[in-house]
Amino acid sequence: MAQNARLGGLTDELIHSILKFDPEKNKQAYKHAKDLATRGLRAHVHARTNQFEVETSYKGLDEKFRVLDRDDLADALQTRLKELEAKTSKWKPEFLYLLLQLSDRPVDNSDVAALEILRPPPSPEPLTWSQIIADDPLSDEEIWKDIDYAAESSEDEKTPKIKETKAGSLLSSVEDEDLYNAVSCVALVATSSLSQVEDAQFWKESPEEESRKVEFSELQAIRETLFMLAGLETSLYHADKRNGSIRVDQKYIFSHAIPKTTHHLFSQLADIGRDLYRLRQWTKRSSSLPLIQTFEAAVGRRLQDYDRTLASLQCRYLLPTTPTAVSMLELHDEVRRTSMPLLQLSKMVSDIEPMLLVNPFIHLETLYEQIIEAQMTLRKDLFDYGSRLFFESLQTYLNPIRKWMESGELGANDETFFVFESDSGMEMASLWHDRFVLRRGQGNALRSPTFLHPAAQKIFNTGKSIVFLKELGIYGTGLASSEPEPRLDHESVCGTGSEVPLAPFAELFQAAFETWIRSKYSLASTVLRSHLFKEYGLLRILENFQIIHFGANGSVFQDFADAIFERRDSRQRGWNDRFLLTELARGIFATALNPGDVEKLVVRSSRSSTESRSVKTLSSITIDYALPWPIQNIILRSSTPTFHQLFTLNLQIHRAKALLQAIPFRALLSPHQHLTNLAYKLRQRLTWLVDILRSYVTETVIMPATAAMTAAIQKAEDIDEMAGIHLKYLARLQEQSLLSENLRPILRAVVALLDLAVAFADIYSQVGEKLRNIDEQFGKLLPFVIAGLRSVGRVGAEPVWEMLAERLEWDKPSKERY
Repeated sequence: MAQNARLGGLTDELIHSILKFDPEKNKQAYKHAKDLATRGLRAHVHARTNQFEVETSYKGLDEKFRVLDRDDLADALQTRLKELEAKTSKWKPEFLYLLLQLSDRPVDNSDVAALEILRPPPSPEPLTWSQIIADDPLSDEEIWKDIDYAAESSEDEKTPKIKETKAGSLLSSVEDEDLYNAVSCVALVATSSLSQVEDAQFWKESPEEESRKVEFSELQAIRETLFMLAGLETSLYHADKRNGSIRVDQKYIFSHAIPKTTHHLFSQLADIGRDLYRLRQWTKRSSSLPLIQTFEAAVGRRLQDYDRTLASLQCRYLLPTTPTAVSMLELHDEVRRTSMPLLQLSKMVSDIEPMLLVNPFIHLETLYEQIIEAQMTLRKDLFDYGSRLFFESLQTYLNPIRKWMESGELGANDETFFVFESDSGMEMASLWHDRFVLRRGQGNALRSPTFLHPAAQKIFNTGKSIVFLKELGIYGTGLASSEPEPRLDHESVCGTGSEVPLAPFAELFQAAFETWIRSKYSLASTVLRSHLFKEYGLLRILENFQIIHFGANGSVFQDFADAIFERRDSRQRGWNDRFLLTELARGIFATALNPGDVEKLVVRSSRSSTESRSVKTLSSITIDYALPWPIQNIILRSSTPTFHQLFTLNLQIHRAKALLQAIPFRALLSPHQHLTNLAYKLRQRLTWLVDILRSYVTETVIMPATAAMTAAIQKAEDIDEMAGIHLKYLARLQEQSLLSENLRPILRAVVALLDLAVAFADIYSQVGEKLRNIDEQFGKLLPFVIAGLRSVGRVGAEPVWEMLAERLEWDKPSKERY
């Protein structure tokens, strides 16, 4: 029951601090809020720290220290862990876990020699009687004499008489000991000075009954104004803590000025004090987010600087070193000038305060915009003030960026950083693309300050590069930069000139931030690129794909295609057994690939329900190439269907070509001359069609796209760019090879034309009706393909399609082609 009562009290305090309204006025809303809070608190269970994970973490630290040649640090850690084993405490895992969370790059920042400072001083040796006797021997006879208890005690001593001195002070009778009474040290105060102090206390004066006004001096008004601006209580100005307003007491007037004019001046100063008061109150309500805490601390420092300015004004008027004119108008102008940056800051805080919990870096975005505005209006004072505040507040946001880019680590439950880990147990083949994700908010907008959006992807990729290097086991090998981190502050970005910089602040910041990122980005990406190219042979793997799927080595691909066609035409059972086809492929491609690469080839086949000789059935045969997981993050699994489609298209073209070449010329002769002419015509036109398609796919589409892709990948800076280049490359091949979804009708017509070559090879020596049927279909399909290519060429602006259409109409006069 006691625990429930305590929990209820804490819940009430929590609701009051958040809602800030009277429960008696809105009981229903208060009850609803309390129910929600109570359910949430009761459902919250704090789990204990896993002691086995903590133990594993410390073992990992020991191994890391020894790998990095810090045996001294590892030995020191082991010594202290062994000492802890002798001590029993149920909170020991929590203590050790807290130390892990507080650690900051122990390899770089730890110094074993500093542990000597923590070593307690040696305990002094126990004091012995021999040491005591040596200092104070017991040989003195006086200590053994009997004590006379009847002697007069100190209580019987007479109190010395106090006598007055000539100066009127009291002096003890024991004058030779120079003992003085405390009263003699009190200085007498002149009565006139006390009267001046009492006269200055104008607030104690009672106003006259008929006017209810109290006259006071400008010097007194100045003092009250400076106190009010400093957030202190005054008699002239009254602060309302509930709504943060400041009211001027109307009863105080100047004898030499019109009351309305005076009160108008006081009201303007009260408005300034009101904004400053609200800003002071805001800094006292500390936030739980480190990013906002840094901003609050920076604002607090500026309020302290402002208070020092007020103190100097007080010295000028209240303790002048030179003759000074006491003028409220002059003070008003001085206060308005010195308070202008803080007033603008107070207005900004008032505007963004309701949105800080939703957007914890809105203050950075607002400051960024105000700096740009101050530069455009040539307000040097506001520009410098806002810029320095901006860079001070930005440093905390740079910490998670620095940690991510240098060590690939993310803060625990850091909702303000725009990178988070979606699944730590994801397979390595999708490490780069799926393990870490950019945090996005409403409207799919990146959850980071808008001025960092241009650099967000590079920051994201740098951290992923570090994680990638860790998984490869080469993190820490030459990654420590010898160059100091570039500064990112007002002086380094905007300079120290007396004028506003000519270059826009946005460009100055982006250039400086790019330099800051480059100091951490280049090294990690360079090491990773070098490892992928040298150790995993990225370029060699790309070349292997050209040989296997695209027929870059024409003779080898032709041998493999002919072997497939021979087994297929034999119609023997098991001709498409994937194990036999795999061995066949490895044997043929061994002449063009490295021995280690040949073993990565795997041929797959699916059984067809029909024994059709159509080239469409060749899609049942595919060939795959096993990739190491780092390369799978560049050549994605989603690319596999495109490779298979291009492989099938090449195989279909080779099939039609092989069947046409196998027809002997004498076999086309017929007793009827018109049938012979028709057979020769069909063979020539089908051969011409197959050659044009083969030349188009290999020379017009694949070769230039492959050369451009290889050159671009060699210049790419990170895996993200490499994968993007390769995806665009495959998309271009798919589009230009008529394999995309919107070009399916044209592709079906092309495949149907290839099937006409198969049909012609089957019936070229038979009766003429079937030949005329093939000729008629050819005459329908080819114009459809040409018209389709020209249509999509005009829409998609692909010149290769228009080029292919031109080549397919080679036998028509130019005036008949359009």
